[in-house]
Amino acid sequence: MSKREIRNGLSERLRADIAAGFYRPGEWLRLVDLEERYGVGRFDVRQALAQLASGHMVSHVPNRGYRVVETDRKQRDELTDTRLMLEVPAALLVIEQASEADVAKIEAAALAFDDALEAVPYPEAQKLNHAFHHAFYDCCGNRTLIDLIHELRERNLPGEWNQWAMPTKARSSSLDHLEMVEALKTHDRERMAEVIIRHLTRWREGSSEQR
Repeated sequence: MSKREIRNGLSERLRADIAAGFYRPGEWLRLVDLEERYGVGRFDVRQALAQLASGHMVSHVPNRGYRVVETDRKQRDELTDTRLMLEVPAALLVIEQASEADVAKIEAAALAFDDALEAVPYPEAQKLNHAFHHAFYDCCGNRTLIDLIHELRERNLPGEWNQWAMPTKARSSSLDHLEMVEALKTHDRERMAEVIIRHLTRWREGSSEQR
């Protein structure tokens, strides 16, 4: 394996761990800890972090190091508005494109996440949540759209820590998934659009910050 492949592989492992919540928003990523965890050298760690910084998963603070991005209200609003413009049409494409096998896979992923909420730690549940969204959008038929959706979703994931700190919020998220499955089964485009909008904007409920 080439050094470039090692660095790319490391950046993907780091990205997955951040998305799964192993590192919290605002948490500093100490080079020595990353070297030990992933079994690589410092140069490879620095290169992987630089890649993630270019994708807005981490931020670089001169003379201090790298930390997981902590989005503010304005940034989350912008991300959410952009995701709505992409995910509502994509969800309607899923209705058109999904095969019976796709629907079965999506439903299985939704149920796996729902079953895990009270049984596993946040990072493990977030992995299952991530798997559901991949299963759902990956059959919309547009690879460019799929990649954009997953990229923006990963950029927003650190902001979900506060939302998921409340069990009722996580359960509401799971119920949205199950309703998406039902809308998919019945080819209900209006219901699908409604649940996607609710799913993406629920974090705004009860926010103490002004939009």
